[in-house]
Amino acid sequence: MASGGARSGAGRKPKGVAQKILEGNPGRRSIRLLEFDTGLEIPTEPPEYFSDRAKDIYRNVHEWLKKIGCTTGILPYNLEEYAFCKARWIECEEKNSQHGLLVKDGSGKPAPSPFVAMASQYLRKYLWNNVSPKPNGKPESKRTRRNCKCRKTCF
Repeated sequence: MASGGARSGAGRKPKGVAQKILEGNPGRRSIRLLEFDTGLEIPTEPPEYFSDRAKDIYRNVHEWLKKIGCTTGILPYNLEEYAFCKARWIECEEKNSQHGLLVKDGSGKPAPSPFVAMASQYLRKYLWNNVSPKPNGKPESKRTRRNCKCRKTCF
């Protein structure tokens, strides 16, 4: 049984950079900030295979990101996936509004519409996997936690 001495994880945990900056850096040591390579910029035009609705969503989000100065440092794939999934989700919700949530199965009994399941899958894919914690309340990665914190301040 260890009772003192140097071991991994022992000692006081370091303060976060944000807390040091808020307190005026009392230790007067230089604060080490992370620098990201922001050489890549998100393309302004969406891919050709997108539907018109997905292209509109892509352009609107890109315009918003440009307005707040966040067009670099984000993978283009993330924006493409978001626009694609949101467009499909909207299409499924429109079908649900047109045809209702119940349909007749082969024997004439009521059954849930397949568009309900598809809409929930697209919603889960673009919402839960990209910016929110898992349904049990535990974020799945550091990226997700960072996005959740940003989401509280930006939206």
